[in-house]
Amino acid sequence: MSGGGTTTPTPTPATATATLDVLGGSGASTTSISALEIGQGVAVIKDAKGQPASGVIVKFAETGGSLLTISPAAATALTDGSGRAVVEVRAASTTALGATTLTATAIVGGATVTGQKSIAVSSAPTTSTTDPQAMAAALNFLDANPADKSIVIKGAGGNGRSESATLRFRVVDKNNSPLQGVVVNFSVNPEVTLNIVSATSDSDGVVLTTVSSGTTATVAIVVATVNGRSISTQSDQLTVTTGTATQAGFDLAATKYNLDSRFSGDKSTITVRIVDANGNPVSDGVPVVFTSDFLAVGSSSRGGCVTSGGACSVDLVVQDPRPADGQYVTVTASTRVGSSTSISKSVQFTADDVARIALYDGPSSGATQIGALSLGSGKCGVAQVVSLFAGTPSAFPAPSGSSVTVRSSSTDLAVALNSPATIDDLVAIPRQRSRVDLQFTPSASACAAGTAFVDVTFTSPNGVKQVSTLTITTVP
Repeated sequence: MSGGGTTTPTPTPATATATLDVLGGSGASTTSISALEIGQGVAVIKDAKGQPASGVIVKFAETGGSLLTISPAAATALTDGSGRAVVEVRAASTTALGATTLTATAIVGGATVTGQKSIAVSSAPTTSTTDPQAMAAALNFLDANPADKSIVIKGAGGNGRSESATLRFRVVDKNNSPLQGVVVNFSVNPEVTLNIVSATSDSDGVVLTTVSSGTTATVAIVVATVNGRSISTQSDQLTVTTGTATQAGFDLAATKYNLDSRFSGDKSTITVRIVDANGNPVSDGVPVVFTSDFLAVGSSSRGGCVTSGGACSVDLVVQDPRPADGQYVTVTASTRVGSSTSISKSVQFTADDVARIALYDGPSSGATQIGALSLGSGKCGVAQVVSLFAGTPSAFPAPSGSSVTVRSSSTDLAVALNSPATIDDLVAIPRQRSRVDLQFTPSASACAAGTAFVDVTFTSPNGVKQVSTLTITTVP
């Protein structure tokens, strides 16, 4: 600013930040870990506003030598809601001693941020006790496989579903260093089978056991205990669910049941939903096969579908071969339970042509087609409602969504539709013609003239029209 004034400095734009700390086996911040100790590298990532940045990938690396091993092997972790990303760090070997630097790098809002901490790797602490059983200080649950901690009921395996799980624990001493040669016992609730009841820890202090599902949906928790010691821990909850499909739990539904056979490509989406005997949706990956005696069902890649979330869908598409009037289109969905038992369910559709639609005096077969009506005497100037039924000669309904309109040829005979202007989608079997209520109001002149014509027009959703003309006679 001129004239001796002061100049206001331009503020430095705020940027994202990364900080890194190393925690020793005790969980406290440290600048040194022993050659047998398991520590943690903890990075905290914040955005330009100073808020924790969640869901950010953080890459960890050693920049001062080859003294450390980082776990997982990819040396990456995802920040949580607090902006924290954690990896396991330990000495590469018992002889890998010296100083090194751990680095954490992330990209936040397009900017790269880095945190570093230098640490020393020292020799393992000496101990007066050589019995690993006596040296054990803690048991830690590591992980379960499958990673989603979910297995299926016995007999429901296959298609990527597992009936067993592997669980890993680690034995450590008071310095959080892994202990080899420690005997660990396992127990679990009785609804599942424990396959390994006891195991001895390896050079990484790791022991594992496996469990297999039974026939009951449950939640299993494996308890690990150091043999002869009051040191124990438990696994995360393991879910045992989703048994085999049952006939009673096999459900079919469709978006439309009365198709337009004249229009190639008209379609209905059919969805199958499957639950097991416990009411749980079956596991993902159950294949369902569909067959149809008319039209086309499924896709070019497969005739059926594979469940996700206990359900899957295919399309029933109008094309040749088309059914004749009065022939149902039967679609059957099926799957196999175990190695031999098949369960299935069928659903029926109509696929008819609006050009076949006419008016009848009844909804079912045997009714008479109506081309003329006689209005009662002494009703001039009074509205009269006549109920007729629209459908095919075989008593099938019009394609769902077809519209109905009416028009009188005479100004002396007013006509109006006294029922819905759109044909409903009918589900019940046997399907019948749809009711159409027509309201006639003849004037005095109409009664004298005696005859008029009324057009009832049916238009399919695809634009095809069919006109039924009624001859209306009025009686004075």
